[in-house]
Amino acid sequence: MNTVFRKIVLLTILVHFQQHSVFSQKKTTPASKIKLNENIISGPMISWIEHESVCIWLEVNSKVKKVEIDFWEKYNSTDFKTIEFKGELGKEFNPLQLIITGLTPGKTYDCEVLLDNIKQELKPKLIFTTKKNWEWREDAPDFSFLLGSCTYINDSLYDRPGKPYGQSTSIFDAMFNVNTDFMLWTGDNTYLREADYSSEYGIERRYSHTRKHKDLQRLLISRPNYATWDDHDFGPNDGNYTYDLKNKSAETFKNYWPAKSYKSEGVYSKFTWSDTEFFLLDDRYFRSANDYPDSLNSKPNPAKNFLGNTQLEWLKNSLISSKSTFKFIVCGSQVQNKLASKELFCKYSYEYNDLMSFITNNKIDGVLFISGDRHFTELLKFKPNADFYELYEYTCSPLTSSVHDISKSKELNNPNRIEGSLIQENNFGKIEITGEKNNRELSIITYSASGTPLFEYKINEKQLKAK
Repeated sequence: MNTVFRKIVLLTILVHFQQHSVFSQKKTTPASKIKLNENIISGPMISWIEHESVCIWLEVNSKVKKVEIDFWEKYNSTDFKTIEFKGELGKEFNPLQLIITGLTPGKTYDCEVLLDNIKQELKPKLIFTTKKNWEWREDAPDFSFLLGSCTYINDSLYDRPGKPYGQSTSIFDAMFNVNTDFMLWTGDNTYLREADYSSEYGIERRYSHTRKHKDLQRLLISRPNYATWDDHDFGPNDGNYTYDLKNKSAETFKNYWPAKSYKSEGVYSKFTWSDTEFFLLDDRYFRSANDYPDSLNSKPNPAKNFLGNTQLEWLKNSLISSKSTFKFIVCGSQVQNKLASKELFCKYSYEYNDLMSFITNNKIDGVLFISGDRHFTELLKFKPNADFYELYEYTCSPLTSSVHDISKSKELNNPNRIEGSLIQENNFGKIEITGEKNNRELSIITYSASGTPLFEYKINEKQLKAK
């Protein structure tokens, strides 16, 4: 009886093990290792993330027939689930979005990518943490994010003759080493050259070429990524709504920079993180030419559009509906700098005045601006009227493109610039939001390309309260 009993016990253990070891078997199946750049062109990138869902982006080559992601809650690898990409594969350019749902708020998940049933080696590993379900339960969580604009990746066949415009990409290593909750790309994230924006194929090729740069990969996989565009992501330099391939350009941008919800035209969107809301504007798709007359019969010209009526109304409705402590209006072009000659929202007087009047008349608290484009960094502040709080604008640029020297320009002594904030070298920014309810503090830090802090400035939420 003892022998029979032992056999029954051993058989029961074996069956139990087989039923619960599918994950282990699947992960340890012998397979030839594939180099990352042979089947995965670029990524994976963590895109947008919410309490119960996340979007994972990657681009694969045309030979791949099947793409899957295995995911499981950290420290619970026996309870894994799989999501398979169900869209079209086999194209020359294959940017893919896989949306994982049914997650638990505030939990960390490990992931593995399988191409044609073969596990891919990812360095670093693909790990993400869902948003905490803090609302109505506790004070808003502290958080931080990186930001920057103007990423130029050299490509000698298509670059203009002379000295390379792109600078060192080692800045992405420095950014990777600065711990934050997400990254905000504020425009000119890709530079379309003349040969690129002349065709639909060229637009896709350039996006794919920039995204697959090896120094970008660690940053993209390390945290969620949100983005808006400016002229060089869009098409021609200083481009406007007359660009004939703008629909293809917008489609490609959305394919490479997923958002939870884009509007039907253009690339504007919004998202919330903790007690802060971000309004990512499209400053190109609806935009009139810079040189279009700004005045008509000595009054601002309503025919000169920067955002266009539909987007502007969306922004105003979004701002007045927002209950967030801080409200970041993110724009590829500068908004408030009245000393620059062109490429500014404030040079489109009708829409600019309309938006400023709306903010001040409706006493909307917590508004700040973030912009890129200028190839130097500065923090500006403006008083829209005597009774309203000062509006700040943090312009952060460039990441890897060349720097614009304003030492001989009238902009050098801009009276609206915060002392010490002008940075004329490759750099990136970080914004931290910390503190208790009703006393939240925003810290702006500018870093050199090597990761050395160059400038820091703090703003308390009480400074951004309308009377």
